[in-house]
Amino acid sequence: MLKKLIQGAAFLTALFLLVGCGASKKNHEQRLILQGIDSLKDPLVDVPEMKIQQGDLLTILVYSDSKEATEIFNQPQQGGGGGASGGGGGAIMASMGRGYQVDKRGEIYFHNIGLIKAEGLSKLQLAETIKEKLMKYLQSPYVTVRFTNARISVLGEVTKPGIIEMPDQKMSILDAIGFAGDLTPFSRRDNILLVREENGKRVYTRIDLQKAEVYKSPYFYLQQNDLVYVEPTRKKPTGSEQVLMRNIAIGTSIISVVTLLVTLITR
Repeated sequence: MLKKLIQGAAFLTALFLLVGCGASKKNHEQRLILQGIDSLKDPLVDVPEMKIQQGDLLTILVYSDSKEATEIFNQPQQGGGGGASGGGGGAIMASMGRGYQVDKRGEIYFHNIGLIKAEGLSKLQLAETIKEKLMKYLQSPYVTVRFTNARISVLGEVTKPGIIEMPDQKMSILDAIGFAGDLTPFSRRDNILLVREENGKRVYTRIDLQKAEVYKSPYFYLQQNDLVYVEPTRKKPTGSEQVLMRNIAIGTSIISVVTLLVTLITR
């Protein structure tokens, strides 16, 4: 009887180990991303420039040879907000020094210049536009434009879901996942949802991080206000399944201890 007990315990332990090794190998393969990247053809990809959108808040600084003449353009100015109908008079609202907000018509209001179309331009393009208009007021003007409120949301199966402030530079979907603490073991790497607003419409696309071709995707680099949602796998255990798995683990440990004790006693 004792011999059969030992044999049964040994069999169950070996079975659990065998199943665990097979599952671990499969899970490892599912967690890999950018598979086949070494054989990726044409790795050079044109990186799109971030474009200014409605609702963006911009920081605009002006420099020139005359500090006194420049100061007036760097004081807290009027930001666009809610449209520019009626000649722009009633549509101009104070930004309280926070920057220049792009209104619903895609415009900002700049001191002494008036309304400027900003939507669809890059930061450099808007800076050049303002610079040209300042030529009649300043000598050798120089303008810098930065995003003040650029952010993205990363939700779902990541370690730290939430809102991420975008740096004043390009951010890829891999960067965003890194800021969110990486993917959890129960995330789907082959079907990540990206929601983006383009020309006033929401665009939905799916991204497969397991394929190296993701580098060529126009959605690899994120835009301000993008939403990244990482779906859970079907294998993610529910609350009751987690309890069952914990009980199995405890049971396996008890069997191992009993087997060891029986082996020592019968020697």
